[in-house]
Amino acid sequence: MRIQPVDENRIPLSLRPLAYMMKRQFGKVLKPFLVLAHRPALTWIFTLFTMSIENSQGLDAATKRLVCLRAAQLIGCPF
Repeated sequence: MRIQPVDENRIPLSLRPLAYMMKRQFGKVLKPFLVLAHRPALTWIFTLFTMSIENSQGLDAATKRLVCLRAAQLIGCPF
């Protein structure tokens, strides 16, 4: 059984700024976000966690990009 994504018109108000930024960056709201939108609190926690990893100083920016690119290749990410 798969969890159905939230309709873009029914995204909770607290998540609309995130959806707007995602639409600007990628041209659309991505499905993983729409699935997470069922639980706004978890979506915000996940977003803060992701941002903290991106802003960490453990690795330089070029190495982080290479690691992300390689991980995306391994899982077959289309973008």
